[in-house]
Amino acid sequence: MRALSILSLVVAVGCSSSARGAPAPGRRVVLVELYTSQGCSSCPPADTFLRELPRLGFGRDRVVPLTFHVDYWDRLGWKDPFSSTAFTDRQQWYASSNRLRSPDGSAGLDGLYTPQMIVDGAVQFSGQRRETAAQEISRAAERPPAFDLVVRATVRGSTVDLSVEVANPAGARPDQDWRLVAALVAREARTAIHRGENAGELLDEAAVVRALSERAPLPLSRSPARIQLSKPADLAWSGVDVVVFAQSEVTREIGAVRLIEARDLR
Repeated sequence: MRALSILSLVVAVGCSSSARGAPAPGRRVVLVELYTSQGCSSCPPADTFLRELPRLGFGRDRVVPLTFHVDYWDRLGWKDPFSSTAFTDRQQWYASSNRLRSPDGSAGLDGLYTPQMIVDGAVQFSGQRRETAAQEISRAAERPPAFDLVVRATVRGSTVDLSVEVANPAGARPDQDWRLVAALVAREARTAIHRGENAGELLDEAAVVRALSERAPLPLSRSPARIQLSKPADLAWSGVDVVVFAQSEVTREIGAVRLIEARDLR
């Protein structure tokens, strides 16, 4: 939720550039999380839908997707190279909160499953439900923004250092216990699957989270928060995006999202 859009990005690799793709002032950017696995035969259609969001009118200036590969499928025939216990823990963090609701308004969630889509930390449903996803994304985008994030990123070797401040902090209610999270994201990935439910398939995926920070307190003063992420060796900076978002520990609501594109990390 943002009242103005003033993201700036400084990349210290011999030159500086301003971040592109920032939303228009007053526009809410929606965070869409997909919990998936390459070992799950129901997941590829959801991954495909996430890749197609820009073509469906949900461009990256309106919707920021994140694909989290969970690890509880790894013992069932195929070890997903992008899976992480940290991503399973995040999905469990949502489930144990009892804050997520279904599109029909009912609350509660009985265990973890894939593919699960979560829109703006509030609504969850099967990632196979394309029409529901489009409706919930559009509904989330209608809510007015309350605050914005100012992010500066500095690349040094295989790490990126982030400095994050809050614009219009009056809109960030302290009783919501806002936290900052940063994700290093592979913009696209292709994997040949040799075993498990998807054996023989060549999977194309988008917005694959490869590194995730801890949840750090959101700074409501002039002192910025500092976050560092390390890039996996198999990725080039040209294929990496960085996503920073603010999320309530109380409600799980997403308060603000900022995307730093690969082209601005050169």
